[in-house]
Amino acid sequence: MYKITVRVSALIVLASVFAAAHVMQHHVEYKPVTAEQLTRLHGHMGPYVVIGAKMGEFAVEKYGMPRYFGVTVEVECPASPPFTCIIDGLQMATGATMGKRNIHLKDGEGMRVIIRDDESGKWLDFTLTDEARTMLAEWEKTRMDVEERGARCFEMEPDHLFKAVIHE
Repeated sequence: MYKITVRVSALIVLASVFAAAHVMQHHVEYKPVTAEQLTRLHGHMGPYVVIGAKMGEFAVEKYGMPRYFGVTVEVECPASPPFTCIIDGLQMATGATMGKRNIHLKDGEGMRVIIRDDESGKWLDFTLTDEARTMLAEWEKTRMDVEERGARCFEMEPDHLFKAVIHE
């Protein structure tokens, strides 16, 4: 009798933990990310933090991806700045965070971001456009001020910076 009670109690506790995680919601009104917010979070407004924010906003605004909970973000890029700065922009726009463990980094050579709706399974696959890769490399080569790079990216339309493919 004791073993059965303990096992049933453990199952009830596990079920309540999973149920609580599933119903976790946020009550934060959506507003586009500002340059000031990116700077406050990241310390400056470079191009990669801006690109990350624009990817996250695109996913939320255009495809209704959830924010904070029920969303998973996977980033594949070289595992060092400035490339990983994209993570801060994604965190700001999607609400996925390292603390909640719903944003993940995989060391890689390219730049790829996946934003997934955990409930529906729908996901967006982001890559930089050829135009953006060329532009970023040129800016690095000429040593353009990083804040100027970020300001320019902030003013660009998303389709100049990245491609997004929806998978439903």
